[in-house]
Amino acid sequence: MPTATFTDPFATGSIVVARLARATLESCDPVLRSLLGGQQFFVKLADGRWHPQGCQLGLCQCFEYSELQTPVPRSK
Repeated sequence: MPTATFTDPFATGSIVVARLARATLESCDPVLRSLLGGQQFFVKLADGRWHPQGCQLGLCQCFEYSELQTPVPRSK
């Protein structure tokens, strides 16, 4: 079975609106699932991973671009 290739076109510091892939969300702790369900803003970090924007709970969880569903740039 071929694996999908994901090309991340966004620059460091970009903010996108996206949902987490179902498999990624289901692998999270139940509390995190409730916090991260639905559309979220994600910020691209310098190492290429994505972090939920404005997380006041100190969430250290980061995600790969391939784990974001249909990311689109945040409207200004």
